[in-house]
Amino acid sequence: MYVATKFERNIILTQLVNGCPQGYPRLAAFLDSDENFMLYRRFGFLQARMLLHKQDELRELEYHLDYQDKADGKKTPFGLRSRESDENMHRARLFTEIEKKFKEYG
Repeated sequence: MYVATKFERNIILTQLVNGCPQGYPRLAAFLDSDENFMLYRRFGFLQARMLLHKQDELRELEYHLDYQDKADGKKTPFGLRSRESDENMHRARLFTEIEKKFKEYG
């Protein structure tokens, strides 16, 4: 089994990098040429803001679901025992929205 020398690997990497068009393609090839170059901004502040926003959206949906459950629990308590017996279409739409937001949050 042949193992390329460090010099040969550098020649191959240089050819790969130089073979890419100028701009982001070449920069991406260069960054990929060594794991120590793979440093990127994580946008921590933006991630935190976005997660807090999604949490608040989910909290609001959770409030609406709880309100709906309590109201239906007084009127039609058997409807809350299974999804099949639940005739409240608003709750079904609410769960669809909660699922969508939860996937965005996750």
